[in-house]
Amino acid sequence: MLTHADIWTAIERLAASNGFSPSGLAIKAGLDPTSFNKSKRVSPEGKLRWPSTESISKVLAVTDSTMSDFISLIDDGGRQHFTSLSRKEMALDAAKILIETESVLFNAKEPFTLKSGRQSPVYIDCRRLISFADERKRLMDYGAQILSDEIGFENIDSVAGGETAGIPYGAFIAERLEKPMIYVRKEPKGYGRMAQIEGHLPSKGKPKVILVEDLQTDGGSKKIFIDALRDAGAKVEHTFVVFHYGIFKASEKNVKKMGVKLHSIATWWDVLEAAREHKYFDSDTLESVEQFLNDPDNWSAS
Repeated sequence: MLTHADIWTAIERLAASNGFSPSGLAIKAGLDPTSFNKSKRVSPEGKLRWPSTESISKVLAVTDSTMSDFISLIDDGGRQHFTSLSRKEMALDAAKILIETESVLFNAKEPFTLKSGRQSPVYIDCRRLISFADERKRLMDYGAQILSDEIGFENIDSVAGGETAGIPYGAFIAERLEKPMIYVRKEPKGYGRMAQIEGHLPSKGKPKVILVEDLQTDGGSKKIFIDALRDAGAKVEHTFVVFHYGIFKASEKNVKKMGVKLHSIATWWDVLEAAREHKYFDSDTLESVEQFLNDPDNWSAS
């Protein structure tokens, strides 16, 4: 027998799996935007309110779903589904997106100079991604699915974006997960409240906050944000990035030292694999990139 909670859970998961919030799904189905709001599920007198069969029929129609699909969303171990792709498929599709939007570039003949001073045949600019709406949506669906699978929504109270590149991704992820969002400055602003954390972070208890940024090289820069959140009373055990270099040993050491677990969608190894499979670059460039990924310090020095 389906319970009141079962039906509303299925509606929430149906919405999420199609890239909507519950209110967004209601609008898509031609219903009142507030039809599926949590405040509408119980009357002021405490009486349970159920969605009508007509409402359910309409949301099934606009999502091209069957009643069997709807029922299956109830008994799935408590996970929301944003994509049916495997972890590896998500990584390789993300790599293709990075290449095709020119958010990653390969150039072995005229190497890029990184912030660290290293010479590199590869370069990534995750800020560029925010301008590509369809591709961005897919990536954020992947990110939300990874966080659902690896952390669980019940273990996230708030999403924090790190200044500046992490702020839009923090907002995108918070919207997908329907969680509160805050953002963290690199240092307190020099006026007003002198705040380093913007938004509302509950002062009671230890809210579970995940730090979101665009990418990670060696992870050292995240300490500023994590320390600020912890000083404000947050419990920070996880951090998420769209892209992890995945080639620097210092990254694992720094993450462990900070006491957090890193979650990411793709690495340079995924980009290299996708570039080879789809023949985006010539063989000499791919060989040089592989040499760099295996030994970035010596490649840069030579």
